[in-house]
Amino acid sequence: MDAQYPGLACRSPGAQVRNRSIRSGKTVTFTPSFFVQLLALLLGLLWGAATSQAADPLARAVLQSKGTLYVGQEVLVDIDVLVPNYFLQPPQFPPIDLPGAIVTLQDGQALNLNETIDGTAYSGIRRTYVVTPQRAGDFALPPAEIPFGYAAVPGQVSQGRVTIPPLRFSVQAAPGVEGGPGVVAAKVSVTQELDQDPSKLSAGETLVRTITVRAEGMRAMMIPEPDLVAPDGVRIYHRDPSLSDETDRNGQPVAGIRKDVVSYLFADPGTYVLQAIELNWFDPATEKTQSARTPEVTVTVAPALASPTPIAPPASPSDAPPFDWLRLGTVVMGALTTGLVLALLARGLSRLEARWAERRSQQRQSEEAYFRHVVDACNDGSAVGIGKAIDAWSRKAGIAPLQSWLGRFADADTLTAYNAHLQAIYGVPTGREPLATTSVLLSGLGKARNAWLAAAGKNGKAPESPALPPLNPVEYARADVETVQ
Repeated sequence: MDAQYPGLACRSPGAQVRNRSIRSGKTVTFTPSFFVQLLALLLGLLWGAATSQAADPLARAVLQSKGTLYVGQEVLVDIDVLVPNYFLQPPQFPPIDLPGAIVTLQDGQALNLNETIDGTAYSGIRRTYVVTPQRAGDFALPPAEIPFGYAAVPGQVSQGRVTIPPLRFSVQAAPGVEGGPGVVAAKVSVTQELDQDPSKLSAGETLVRTITVRAEGMRAMMIPEPDLVAPDGVRIYHRDPSLSDETDRNGQPVAGIRKDVVSYLFADPGTYVLQAIELNWFDPATEKTQSARTPEVTVTVAPALASPTPIAPPASPSDAPPFDWLRLGTVVMGALTTGLVLALLARGLSRLEARWAERRSQQRQSEEAYFRHVVDACNDGSAVGIGKAIDAWSRKAGIAPLQSWLGRFADADTLTAYNAHLQAIYGVPTGREPLATTSVLLSGLGKARNAWLAAAGKNGKAPESPALPPLNPVEYARADVETVQ
């Protein structure tokens, strides 16, 4: 006996423990695996609740440009948007208005991120803003909001919104640059091209000069306009500059390129000097000011060439042959004859076409054509179609009412088939006539028609149809029905 449970046999090791309920009289069994499963369920719920509370979207701002920052330098700021699970709608990075600076969103593809923060897996998207300070001082990014959609619950879209952190940075003026941002770049080159040899010009001609500035680490729109002026006595014409940004294979900007094209007009002969183009720039990596320069251009203009003596027109020959009027008359008569022949041919073809159309119309309206409609309707087997075709043929041939005409030219089997046809139309509708009745009717109508044509003595052609159709075409059909009844 078990001391704890009187009246029960002693339990063997590992046996199940049963707790008897005195009030209910029921028995509840608890096993070790039951407690393990219950504990795992409680831990999973607690872990899921803690994870769902901690896994919130977040934004991060990182200053990519390192070292001392200068006025006119491109300052790169990375903005990361991180969400748990994954994005369902991409972040919409807004334009940023920063006083004292020009801010643009860098072109190219966004960078995808995968990170684990405090044990939670995050997916992220990084975009880079390019900040070009126009003055020295302290700057802070404004708290702009970035909306997006992500899977807070897998398979469901949740709308999220994060605020850009207030990243702060300081900018100082570049050495030797006063009154503006200057040119701050990693490398700058200036080249020029001329459309012709400047030592071989004549008065009144123009020389086209192209200046190309390439600045690495600088946008094309930030490259200043070169100082292009004309010497005294020379006119200069400026074209609109061409701005472009050179990118790598990933679409990231590498350098800005600016092209300026001017035309110099030299009206008077002489020697002129086009001044050199020089551009000073500051390299933030080496913290040194450097200079890029094109050589000056010496132009030699010669006097304009004298106009050559005009060439007199050739004198007309005195013994020119007379005009050939006979040849002209022959050509005109040939053209008139050809036109007349073509007109006659066109008129003849028009009449022939009209006669052919008339003949085709007569054939379509003949008694023979209407009887072919009867044959086609009988082959189809529709009682209504047969009735319409027979009615149209009898009225065209002038033999209505058809019952009397069949009495003269048709045999008894044809009359019986025709009466069955009328019964099918005006009696109980069946949709289609029996094939045997239709065959007998078609054969009998053909024989009766041949006998009628032979009696008419017109060599197989029916007499002309009446000029006017009957006032009540249904009257004949009713008469036929009354005869059947």
